[in-house]
Amino acid sequence: MPDWLARVRSDFPYLEGRAYLNSGGAGLAWRGQTAAAGTYYDDVASRGADGQQTWMQQGVRTRERVARLLGVPVGDVGFFRNTSEVLNIAAASVTWRPGDEVVVAADDFPSVVQPWVQAEGAGGRVVRVDPGTEDQREQRLLEALTPRTRVLAMSHVHTVTGTRLDLTRLGIACREVDCLLVVDGIQALGAVAVDLSHVDVYASAVFKWLLSGFGTGIGVFRDRARALLTPAFRAYRNAPPSTAFEYSDPNYPGLYVLDATMAYLEGVGWPRVFARVDSLAQRVVDEVRGLGVPVTTPGARAGIVSFRADDPAAVVEELRRRGVHVVEKKGQVRVSPHFYNTTEDVDRFAEALQATLAAR
Repeated sequence: MPDWLARVRSDFPYLEGRAYLNSGGAGLAWRGQTAAAGTYYDDVASRGADGQQTWMQQGVRTRERVARLLGVPVGDVGFFRNTSEVLNIAAASVTWRPGDEVVVAADDFPSVVQPWVQAEGAGGRVVRVDPGTEDQREQRLLEALTPRTRVLAMSHVHTVTGTRLDLTRLGIACREVDCLLVVDGIQALGAVAVDLSHVDVYASAVFKWLLSGFGTGIGVFRDRARALLTPAFRAYRNAPPSTAFEYSDPNYPGLYVLDATMAYLEGVGWPRVFARVDSLAQRVVDEVRGLGVPVTTPGARAGIVSFRADDPAAVVEELRRRGVHVVEKKGQVRVSPHFYNTTEDVDRFAEALQATLAAR
């Protein structure tokens, strides 16, 4: 094991004695997060509201760190409660016209689909696209775009199958029909490098691959989104004529944790994090296929690898009994290693899976 990885693993106590391969469900907390949140609460305890400027400055630093990771201007980044809030704000901020269409994959996560149902009450409709096979998913979304399309809403990485869609290809197609590309990035941000050059709205909570707990969401609204959308929620942070979508105070203790965690990941090195996720996910693919089990996840993926099994819930339960933590999703077994995992974790998973399948 490399020295850097040994140091990392010592910071994540839950890794001891188990193969935790469910970062697509929730990333693990590391030892520095308690102190990070405590910094905020200690300040409130000692200064009350007199510390507000300090908290706001922390928010600025965290915003800068997120912008740096995503390669966007700081002013494009806002903080919200979660992914769903960002997507609902985007949907509520569209001025709908009769005949407008919103294109979604029929099997996408409810947080991606449900915010757009309100378009149907304003004379529009939600076009639910059958994705076909995972190799067909992206092309079918492209083929559904028409001059009537106002929004293509989609997951960057599908939460069940792990399929990663090409934001550049889809974004260029959206420009050709003059529609917005709105993306749920929760299964991508922190697992792979993200290029938002052709994306209008990008939403992600931070409790999965960014390892920063619940209660904080990131919303990136690019120039085109701010030009075409009218903020549906107004408060002291975005009173008119502001075109910003962040309307109230963020989760300050959550931002302290997010900033500390992103600094930690920067210390490891984002290229190393992304390469590690990719290599471990590929090892999962190879091990599962080596057992003769077909893998659902295509080559275009991030950190999620999924495969079908008879009675997947029972398979997951048996794997857990053997110290391997994965999850069942929509009839599939989903495995999602992060940079803190080892090749031994994946090998332990493969051995446990082989024994589980042999006993059935």
